[in-house]
Amino acid sequence: MASLLPFSLLKPTTFCKASSAPATTASPSALVESLNDQFGRKGINFLESTDTSTNVITSIVELSVRNGSSLKLQLSNAHVTSYRPKVYWKDDGFEEVLYTLPQSKGGIGLVLNDVTQPVAAAAKKPDPFRKSEPAAAAKGSVLAGAEWSVKNVDSDSFDAVQVELSCTSGTLDITYVVSLYPESMASAVLVKNNGCKAIDLTSAILSHIKFKKRGGSGIQGLQGCSYCAHPPLSSPFEILSPAEAMKADSSQSPSKPGQWTTQDVPITILKDKFSRVYTAPPSERSKRFYRTPPSKYETIDQGRELVFRVIRMGYDDIYLASPGSLSEKYGREYFICTGPASMLVPVTVDPGEGWRGAQNKRSEYVFGWNWISRHFLFPSNTSLLTTTKSINSPTSFPPHLLSNSSRYITFNKRDFELPISVTSPSVAYPQPPFNVKYLESEFGSHGVSFAELGQSSYVVRMLLENGSAASILMPSGLITSYKPKMWHGSSIEVLHTSVSERGTMYGDGGGGPVIQGGVSLALNFVGENGFSWSPVSWVLTDVKGNSQDSIQVEMISRDIGNMVEVKYSITLKDDTLSSEVSVSNSRSSQLELRGSILSHLTLSSPDATYAIGLEGSNYVNKLPTISDFFIMPPNMAKNKKTSQSWPLSSLKEWFGAKSDDTEINEQTEGEEKDNYKHLSGKMSRIYTCAPRNFTIIDRGKRNSVIVGRRGFGELYMYSPGSSHELYGKYAYLCVGQSALLKPITLDPEQSWIGEQRLHNPNL
Repeated sequence: MASLLPFSLLKPTTFCKASSAPATTASPSALVESLNDQFGRKGINFLESTDTSTNVITSIVELSVRNGSSLKLQLSNAHVTSYRPKVYWKDDGFEEVLYTLPQSKGGIGLVLNDVTQPVAAAAKKPDPFRKSEPAAAAKGSVLAGAEWSVKNVDSDSFDAVQVELSCTSGTLDITYVVSLYPESMASAVLVKNNGCKAIDLTSAILSHIKFKKRGGSGIQGLQGCSYCAHPPLSSPFEILSPAEAMKADSSQSPSKPGQWTTQDVPITILKDKFSRVYTAPPSERSKRFYRTPPSKYETIDQGRELVFRVIRMGYDDIYLASPGSLSEKYGREYFICTGPASMLVPVTVDPGEGWRGAQNKRSEYVFGWNWISRHFLFPSNTSLLTTTKSINSPTSFPPHLLSNSSRYITFNKRDFELPISVTSPSVAYPQPPFNVKYLESEFGSHGVSFAELGQSSYVVRMLLENGSAASILMPSGLITSYKPKMWHGSSIEVLHTSVSERGTMYGDGGGGPVIQGGVSLALNFVGENGFSWSPVSWVLTDVKGNSQDSIQVEMISRDIGNMVEVKYSITLKDDTLSSEVSVSNSRSSQLELRGSILSHLTLSSPDATYAIGLEGSNYVNKLPTISDFFIMPPNMAKNKKTSQSWPLSSLKEWFGAKSDDTEINEQTEGEEKDNYKHLSGKMSRIYTCAPRNFTIIDRGKRNSVIVGRRGFGELYMYSPGSSHELYGKYAYLCVGQSALLKPITLDPEQSWIGEQRLHNPNL
């Protein structure tokens, strides 16, 4: 799957992996139905559109994101006909950016021409770097007659979506990716030459941008750049033909093609008619150093108070055309044509090689200033189109660990041995022998210390120089404390932890303390032949980092006989506590994973607590997800046999009672309408299409926490309600990054990574 989304941070769990039929092989209705079945999801909707001038019905895909920004893309010709980002000055909050006419004119279109010359002609032609005209005459568009198909779609919850189209032209495989973000959209092309001869291409991604009026329109950011008059590349989407674009207004003297000028003013006024290419002159490109055009520039529309940034990547030139008085021929509003291009010097694609180019458009005057565009297109160490598989490269077990009779793992550090359980008792943890003095001498430095807790447990404490601290209870792996440094200089506790007597909790007369809450990992693996396993006991394997930057504690749990390995890493930074789990399936069959990373956040009261950023997320009300570390309110019925399985009838009694503000109904679905959700009532629900990051605000404590996730596709949230004592045992909110509704599937010899982050924005 090709992707422009920032999946180095945010990775969905699964994707569709099918290809649609070409758009010309089925009726629009049948094609739309098939595409929605294969690729439809929240924010990606395939539908029919009718051209009012011709009554022709075409198939389009409409992309939308959480803040309401939307985009429309025709599937038959890869033509973007509408882009409406969110803006702040309109009543409905959206503004159409593109200038589009009937019969697919205007909008955003991809132009790709083959200008390869015969071998004999190529031998005679002069050095193209010494020419100011195109190095070759175009044979024609490689996209003429192309049958585009939907290759794949992708989404980052409901915050970023994209569609990937593909077609074949001769020996060229062409992929076109259109992505939509809350404040920007991006389009990218990848061309691969599967032939045995090199091919020369000219290309552009041309956008027709709407302006309110001719006066007050301009371009900022081209000062100091060289340009010359030049016609646009011809395309089916053009509003002005190359001849019309080069024809001067009656009040202007005609421009001379090939005559180079330097832009000497900061803003290019778009009132007059012109057609230009901003780039380094070809004759300059043979020099060791020369000045290239800027990678970004801004369009300014004073009439609509809109600034729009255009970013080019992979292309050498910037094309810019203003229609002048000729715009009156097409309507009352003004427009320009601009975009990244490679026009003067063709791009050569050698056999077996590829070429890529992209542009990004971002509205500057919108809600928020999250810059998500240029940092995720063309990362420096990867190609433009990167695979977005959530299942990573396989991790194999060493041969000596695959024996069913093996009960010990040998570590390199001082060659000590620790027993590893291959069973999963629900409450009683297998307790490996440990030596706190040894752990202190081996790992206890640079902000890490160890303390014995009873005969079967110990605590790992992490402390940074800025004052942020965290504690981990071993061997359960429970994070019992996280105290980040605050703006006022002291540290406060973020997690909610409870210590009780076991007999009090379960009514079985057993003694010993039970520690619950904090941040816990609850996973369950299911495979063929009745295999089921949950990692409940962890072995410390390494401690990395230092007290100045960050500290990471690594631990591991294995079911050796069934060849499943889980690594758990807890990292403390100045402003963040992250919990990352890595699962490796070395079995010869598939493995299904369900579970969550569950955090109990301490509150003054749920009545003073709000969740910000969940608007537009789908949810399913579910009965609480009970685990060994889940803190149960006193009015929840207790099961004396185990803390993991609770009768539905008992739970329904609790949820059937009147809540503080809301009543929970099992398995009801809905969409979150409130972006500033009050958490005062009892609730237990799983959000899908939730943002990767959202904020919890406690007005009582005047504190906030940003909760983030990676790898997990769901967000679990539980509140016991506001009827309990303020700042008491049940004044908490349970938040979990989960895979409960839909399991994560690992194929043989594959792995998966999931993560939760608790970020302190109050530093």
